[in-house]
Amino acid sequence: MGQRVSRTDFEWTTQEEPHATRRKEILKKYPEIKKLFGFDTRFKWIIGLMVLTQFLMIYVVQDMSWKLIFLLAYCFGGVINHSLMLGIHEIAHNLAFGHNRPLANKMLGLFTNLPIGIPFSISFKKYHLEHHRYQGDELFDTDIPTYIEAKLFCNTFTKIIWVILQPFFYAIRPLVTYPKPPTRLELINLIIQLSFDGFIIYTCGVKSLVYMVAGSLLAMGTTILIKSIMKRQKNKFAVYSNTKKKKKKRKVN
Repeated sequence: MGQRVSRTDFEWTTQEEPHATRRKEILKKYPEIKKLFGFDTRFKWIIGLMVLTQFLMIYVVQDMSWKLIFLLAYCFGGVINHSLMLGIHEIAHNLAFGHNRPLANKMLGLFTNLPIGIPFSISFKKYHLEHHRYQGDELFDTDIPTYIEAKLFCNTFTKIIWVILQPFFYAIRPLVTYPKPPTRLELINLIIQLSFDGFIIYTCGVKSLVYMVAGSLLAMGTTILIKSIMKRQKNKFAVYSNTKKKKKKRKVN
């Protein structure tokens, strides 16, 4: 748990960001892929169903015990909120109504944001599109951890803490490394979300709001940690299985 990272700096490269180049190469070799471009017309209905499900759960959990609320927030609400966050990612790329209806995409993003409890739909798009455009750039790509993060979280245990707190770093990092003035839509996103949160507290109580926010934070933090552990164990099992197969072949030979 205390093993430290031996690297003292990020890995730097002078090559251009590879995704744009690969896109050109793939389309040149397989032009038929363009037929698959577009958006899924079912997407907005699936998002709507998940939001309505969370609205129902907000009402259901209001009188439950705290233990049960946190359990449901992780096992059920967090799963849906994680899906809604991924939905906001797709909406940021105008994949709900297409590129010809940007306002409809933004309005759906505001609606999708409601059960998450934290206003981020509009801000996410503002930074995320530049993450794709300048992927790997130390200034414009705010998905890259800062030097302070790399220095503080440099062994297995502290990396676990970093993953659990990943939602906070993801939200705060752009404000520190690449601050931008808030837009009118961001303020609208903030007002709508805080109004909705206040309405939930007034009608259903604090427990319902905790269910929403706790599910969002647990989905982004601990779920990623568990996925990482499972992936590592899967790789170890694959190596172990391959080693056993090699030993069997040697015995046969």
